[in-house]
Amino acid sequence: MEKPERLLYIYTRFLNGKKLNKEELAQRLNVNVRSIQRDFSDINNFLYEDNEWHGLDGEIIYDNNFEKHCLRIDRYKFKNNRLLNLLFRLKNFTPIIHEDTYNLIRGLNANSNLAEKILSNKLLSQFKITREMSKTTLIFRLQLAIENNNFVAIHISHNLTIKVIPIYTRYFSNKYWFTYLYQGKVYILKLSSIINIDQLDEVFDKAIFSNIQCVTMHIKDPIWPEIQRQFIIIDTTESNLGTNANIIISKKESIQIAYEYPQYITIMEPQHYVDEFKAHIQTLFKNYNI
Repeated sequence: MEKPERLLYIYTRFLNGKKLNKEELAQRLNVNVRSIQRDFSDINNFLYEDNEWHGLDGEIIYDNNFEKHCLRIDRYKFKNNRLLNLLFRLKNFTPIIHEDTYNLIRGLNANSNLAEKILSNKLLSQFKITREMSKTTLIFRLQLAIENNNFVAIHISHNLTIKVIPIYTRYFSNKYWFTYLYQGKVYILKLSSIINIDQLDEVFDKAIFSNIQCVTMHIKDPIWPEIQRQFIIIDTTESNLGTNANIIISKKESIQIAYEYPQYITIMEPQHYVDEFKAHIQTLFKNYNI
């Protein structure tokens, strides 16, 4: 490797927070150790003279703890440290991040100033990177299919895959859930029970939602905007102090939101949903001998 390419190779790795061993570098780049030492000196001269490094006191030094060279910065001057705050919070929360998150932060880091970029890269290097399928990846695929009106194939186990119409994803009861249409009925599934999701080329017509059984709910005005944002509303009629709405929603979710907002939401139809909700409430009362 010629000297200009070699300098760029070494400089880039120092910027990314890597610690480098001279002997290993010499072997990898097919030069002698003295050439690598001269490269380090040339980079240090550049750091001293370049305006971008003015006031940062950047220098390539030997780290005795690791027995490798690294880039040290004594003074950090940040114009905007929101990305660093995010990384510090992540570091306190989890030692593992997904590869997608890692690449996103690296991309955002490209717009940071030099000092922040270097410290961010050093913090990133302390995380363990995982490439396993994550909930966010599944949610992204589902949302993409929903936006494009595509069928999806959901792999529930290694020998069970079903083709469904995706409706929406929600977070409640401390879990992510996926609501979908299968064989004319609305179902809900914990996202954690899905192994994988494939977006299919086949497109569905949204008019299909008008031909399936809805849940009729009376929703009072304070909560109505939130319900509109989260669910598919087929039609509505105004009523006293609220709205009667026919909603595409699973039984589990309808009972969950009626229980969470009893002062604002009342299930009206189908009747067996109403009966199941009443039975749930009566069970709670029995626990308190009411």
